[in-house]
Amino acid sequence: MYLGNSSSGVEFYQLLFKSDEFCSELGRVTLAASQLEGALTLLLRQKRVSQKIDSVPLGRLIKAAKDNNLLDHNELFWLDELCAQRNYLTHNIYALFIGLIEETRLECNNLLDSDVHTYTERAWQLRENLLSLARIVDQEVAKLPCM
Repeated sequence: MYLGNSSSGVEFYQLLFKSDEFCSELGRVTLAASQLEGALTLLLRQKRVSQKIDSVPLGRLIKAAKDNNLLDHNELFWLDELCAQRNYLTHNIYALFIGLIEETRLECNNLLDSDVHTYTERAWQLRENLLSLARIVDQEVAKLPCM
């Protein structure tokens, strides 16, 4: 299907949109982020954090974990980084291809149609990183006494 032809902007976005593999992986990123959100919510509840934490976005859960010193520096760094990556991929990808935001985390220039595979691999890696961090947070929850 991909022949190594030059593609950019909305044309490349449409290739991503039509790619079952990319869209499937992007869906898995969403599920993995949800798993991480759930793990963080459990941690915050177990630690009896007084801030409102139900039905809040990942970024606010991370802020509550920071404010309450619940995770170490490296874990918090990776939470911030993965949240930014997830937000960029899920909320800003179209804006990237129509020039509303700058090229930072993902390329939008000098692409080939076959770069759909690269985007799919990046989504896969993000999913794996989100799941790994969710497991780390789950381990922290498991160390705590039940409420």
